[in-house]
Amino acid sequence: MFGRLAFATLLALPALTSGAAFAGEEEQAALCRGDVMRLCLSAVPNRDQIVSCMRVNRASLSPGCRTVFDAGSRDRAGTRSANLR
Repeated sequence: MFGRLAFATLLALPALTSGAAFAGEEEQAALCRGDVMRLCLSAVPNRDQIVSCMRVNRASLSPGCRTVFDAGSRDRAGTRSANLR
C-alpha cells in the first residue's frame, strides 16, 4: 500500500509544480505523502483525483505540503501571464 501511495504522490507532483520546482520532486512528495494518506487515500492511484482532492482540502494541508501547492500555483500563474504577452 505504501509503495502505491508513494508512486501516486510522485505522479501527482508535476501537476502542482513547474519544471524548475520539479527538481526536488522526491522532497515534495515526502512533504505531501502524509496529507495524501490522511485526506485523499480514496483517490490513490488516480493522479487527477489526488490533485483535485488536495486542492479541495488545501486548508487542511500540512504547512510543507501547502508550500508545494502554493509554489505550483505561482508558477502556473506566471506561465499564464507570460503566455498572454
